[in-house]
Amino acid sequence: MSIEVPPPDEEERYLEKLVFGDAEGFDTNLKQVDNLFDFQDEETGLFEYDTSEDEDLGFELDHESSQDSGDDEEQSDDNNMDAVADADLYFVDESDEDKMDTGSDSQESDSASEYSDEEAVWQDSDDEKVTVSLLDRDNLRKLRHTPQDSKIRGKQYLQRLREQFERIHPRPAWADSVESGSEHESDAEDDARGTTDVLGSSNPLLEFLKSNQSYNLKAEDVRLLPAGKIDISRLTDANIKKISKSAVQTLSFHQTQPLLMTGGYDRTLRIFHIDGKTNNLVTSLHLRNSPIQTAVFDQDTIFAGGRRRFMHKWDVASGAVEKISRMYGHEATQRSFEHFKLSRNGKYIGLAGNSGWINVISPKTGIWLKGFKIEGTLVDFDFSQSADPTTPTVLVAVNKAGDVWEFDVESGASLDRWTDESGLGITRVRFGGHNTRWLAIGNNVGIVNVYDRLKQSHKPAVTIENLVTTVSSIEFTSDAQLLCVASRDKKDALRLVHLPSGRVFSNWPTSGTPLGRVTSVAFSPNNELLATGNESGKVRLWRLNHY
Repeated sequence: MSIEVPPPDEEERYLEKLVFGDAEGFDTNLKQVDNLFDFQDEETGLFEYDTSEDEDLGFELDHESSQDSGDDEEQSDDNNMDAVADADLYFVDESDEDKMDTGSDSQESDSASEYSDEEAVWQDSDDEKVTVSLLDRDNLRKLRHTPQDSKIRGKQYLQRLREQFERIHPRPAWADSVESGSEHESDAEDDARGTTDVLGSSNPLLEFLKSNQSYNLKAEDVRLLPAGKIDISRLTDANIKKISKSAVQTLSFHQTQPLLMTGGYDRTLRIFHIDGKTNNLVTSLHLRNSPIQTAVFDQDTIFAGGRRRFMHKWDVASGAVEKISRMYGHEATQRSFEHFKLSRNGKYIGLAGNSGWINVISPKTGIWLKGFKIEGTLVDFDFSQSADPTTPTVLVAVNKAGDVWEFDVESGASLDRWTDESGLGITRVRFGGHNTRWLAIGNNVGIVNVYDRLKQSHKPAVTIENLVTTVSSIEFTSDAQLLCVASRDKKDALRLVHLPSGRVFSNWPTSGTPLGRVTSVAFSPNNELLATGNESGKVRLWRLNHY
């Protein structure tokens, strides 16, 4: 028995029309199909087509760039550090960023050819006409090479997008092997895959150290630095090519080459060639899960440590990065490798331990050599400044109560014990001068006492009271005519002291000096340069014209 299906009523026909539509609705929507592309109106300010000649375009872009030069020059990049793969324990950045500084069409075209040696199968003629505004959107500002960049051509835009992507996601080794077409090179790279080595032929830092560039360290008579006012001028920021993503916790000049290394909690060591103008990035090393508190140069070796139970040793010659953690039964006295110092003669590395311990290890082998124990809580220590390996190395240590110990590192004997006049709240201690003549001790209220060790007196020769917050940095020039003291607890809290007279220079810094909160300080070996790192991740650079 069949059941007759009744014809659809009005409601069913209405629902059927909503779901499937009808011929009349299809024709209507077809006429309004242009409305589907209304979103292109949002791109009006981003993409502009230019029908003028190339010369007219160049003039227009230059004119508009000069008008936009007053915009904010300190737009920060997105945090690309999080994009580093966890599997990559070490990543060495060997990019030569100075090639991209000019932003010219010819250079970017040459750079684009590196990605493909063959012609593209298809080319869009509109790429030659379109111009892209880099100022209309925040996510495009990071593509600017200079603060004056405002508009670029379509091909340049594609090239910069590709470069930005490869900065975030480094080019894998297998990609280079495939493009090279050499089975021998491919096998060699497969064998080295997964290691932390940097091939010597591709290590720009090694090539730089082999060059003839060096400081002018002539053994001439020291010219006396006049007191009162200091002749100082600002140079281009040392890390202008790659600003740190965190505060600059440590600075270290190379002993002979014009190189400056920076480090911080962004887990990256960056090394810059300091010429005072461009300060190009030579190379960088990313240490996964290892925030950096201290890093130092030792000729062709770099040591770096953070709040971990190990430190890193980077052998520039071989490119190998290894961990140092062998304490041989003394692990209980060394919970962290974040605070360490390298002796001037390169024979020892001192580690600030816990429970008043200072552990000394060998820079060459990383093996524990000996330990020194003081009473109370260790706050800081330092090695004597003699670079002569035959001269006995002195270790000075201080606790919070102001008690000072001096040890002979070779023999392990205690040489002296005395108390700083400032009393409680000691934060920093630093040796300085020829034959380690000076000893500076700072505290948490901004007072720095400087002792003349030649007088064999425990009375301060100079007392500096120009800071009012915790002393976090103390640095001497190699001739000990100049002393720099700073506090990270207050903005622009830095002072330069003429040590022979004990007077603070009155003309610098001024209220307009862009120091920020100073987190680290370093003088170059020839005393010509002063570098100051701050919480914004920038390294200000100054020339001391007297030297």
